[in-house]
Amino acid sequence: MKRIFVLAMFFVGLSLHAQRYRPAKIIFRDSTVLNGLVENSLEPSDWVYSMNIHKTRITFKKTKSSPREFLDVKKIDRIILFDKSMNIDEVMDFVPIKEFNLFNKKIPLSDKTQIKLLPLLFETEKYRVYRYELWVNKHYDRTYIYIKRKDQKYGYHFELIEHGVVLTPSYISFRLLLQVRAMQEFGKDCPAFLSYLKPLYQKYTTRDRAIRKQTAKEFKKLKKSFKSRKEFELYLLMTYLKKYEELCGQQEKTHQQLEKEKQNRQ
Repeated sequence: MKRIFVLAMFFVGLSLHAQRYRPAKIIFRDSTVLNGLVENSLEPSDWVYSMNIHKTRITFKKTKSSPREFLDVKKIDRIILFDKSMNIDEVMDFVPIKEFNLFNKKIPLSDKTQIKLLPLLFETEKYRVYRYELWVNKHYDRTYIYIKRKDQKYGYHFELIEHGVVLTPSYISFRLLLQVRAMQEFGKDCPAFLSYLKPLYQKYTTRDRAIRKQTAKEFKKLKKSFKSRKEFELYLLMTYLKKYEELCGQQEKTHQQLEKEKQNRQ
């Protein structure tokens, strides 16, 4: 009987070991690539781990029988995770995030930087967008949206959405202000875009209750016109990004053309 129990525990151990690692491609910040297996615990498993990624390294193996290696997360840009059929299952990036001080009404940018492991929602030539859902229980969850321009060192917290929270005028203004602050950092190289954001910043920082109530009323009405929360989130984000392209895209293109002309003359 004891022998059977020992054998059973041995096979359970093998099964758990197999689940501990997933096929993955690791892309480093210097563009080098590693293919192999990474620890399955990359995925957030509880509240504390989900809110703050404390890991400074991840476990990697070239094959199942290879010895473990420990990789510094500061050197990793992206981890592409595969399923059993070697189809891409998920793309996750280690992103240096500049957090905003959420306890200050004007939401200044903190000096602290934290590397977060974030699931990629989509990316373009110029930027990446991340959307991370944290389920606390069936009545309450949080959704975090982060955005990072590829030519910037840091990413920024664009939106925090909480289910189970009453959307008061003050809370709605806070959410909209957080978006504006993120876009101010995102588009700080474009004066025209910052000028566009200035009246919005003033609107969302006002103490005038009548303006706050009107802002909340407009927000709720707009939200109802979308089928899902995700559609609404993307609409808010893309509204800013399209405006940035409209005001700054042509300016950037003209600058590049001038540089080429300058080089040709030389």
